[in-house]
Amino acid sequence: MTIHHVDEVRSHWWPREGWWLGRLVHTWHLTFEHAPQLHRLAERYQSALATIDGHKAIPTRWLHLTLQSVGYADEVSDDRLAQVTKAVSARVGELPPFELTFHRPTVVGEAVVLTPTPEGPVHRLWQEIRAGITEATGNTPRTKAFHPHVSLTYFNTPGPAQPYVEALNTAEAEPVGVNVDQVALIVQRRVLEPEWVYRWDLNTTAPLATR
Repeated sequence: MTIHHVDEVRSHWWPREGWWLGRLVHTWHLTFEHAPQLHRLAERYQSALATIDGHKAIPTRWLHLTLQSVGYADEVSDDRLAQVTKAVSARVGELPPFELTFHRPTVVGEAVVLTPTPEGPVHRLWQEIRAGITEATGNTPRTKAFHPHVSLTYFNTPGPAQPYVEALNTAEAEPVGVNVDQVALIVQRRVLEPEWVYRWDLNTTAPLATR
């Protein structure tokens, strides 16, 4: 896979519309609590970046792959969330488990990320989650480009990307595989300075089809 780094980075923590301090959001994620091989890969690259300022490494417990937001917690009733959960669970329960491979990171606009391969199963999962939300709510989630990734660190200061690229190139690592057999519905909060991280509580999980 060819890696294309950006030339300049920017802060990830700009004021996003509607997401004020302390506001929670319901979101479907892939989470990686039980993927120690991915944790080790992430820590290897994070260690290579540790001498550079302007970013904050993501603790391995908070590594995630964002799939689809349901909505802000104060705007989604418990009944509506239960309907979404039921519809999404039925759809993803028809999909087979799959394995993703992670290897070399990319410096993108607001983060250093790992892109999984193959991307096809993740796109299918995203599509079924969106279809479940539409089925339950009557509203199609706002369309946006979907680029599956796992962020390793978020930038909090703008500047040139080259120092990050050079540091990453010093790290040697083998690709790792991660099995995906469920998706997680979480309630997420955005934590600003000095942590600069997303944290969440688990609402429920929806398993993929049993082999």
